[in-house]
Amino acid sequence: MKRFILTMVAVLALGAAANAMSYKQARDQAFFLTDKMAYELALSADQYNAVYEINMDYIMCLDVYDDIFGTFWTRRNNELRYVLSPAQYQLYMQLEYFYRPVSWQNRKFVFTIYNHYSRDRFFYAAPPGYQVYKGSNRYFDHSAYNGRTFGAPTEKSQPKPGMGGTPGMGTPKSQPGSKSQPGLTKKQAVNQGKQHMKSQPRR
Repeated sequence: MKRFILTMVAVLALGAAANAMSYKQARDQAFFLTDKMAYELALSADQYNAVYEINMDYIMCLDVYDDIFGTFWTRRNNELRYVLSPAQYQLYMQLEYFYRPVSWQNRKFVFTIYNHYSRDRFFYAAPPGYQVYKGSNRYFDHSAYNGRTFGAPTEKSQPKPGMGGTPGMGTPKSQPGSKSQPGLTKKQAVNQGKQHMKSQPRR
């Protein structure tokens, strides 16, 4: 009986491990989700990077079904309150594929954002966090975003989606790119993100 119990525990542990996201998987899913949030919520450059980190933390914590709307999901929402403006947060909650980005089908995590946007197509270059952030903020008892201010460029500085720009404030109007077919491939978005990082002055 004891051997049977130990076997079942091992099987369950292996099942949980099979569902856990690798760093690369979590990074790519967080980037795709955040890119679309940047477009629809009109994120500033600072918000874009912070939201990427928050999404990354949440996705890296997904191991079992209960994690989808558990502690880590609640923490994600709380962290986004510090980063988004009240109007942005209100819109975020109204968009189900942002507010509840993960579902469970056939014993696997499924990202509902892919029901609304073409895979491997992006509006913007990858945020700096895509290259350097490893998900460390999720280990803190305190918020890494509470008390910080996030830049909000004017609508005039909003880059054209699909052109590899940096997100800015204000939803683009009559600009190239669409929800179904943004303009950048993943490789282009990542490479342009690297170039943006290299062009920034060192501190």
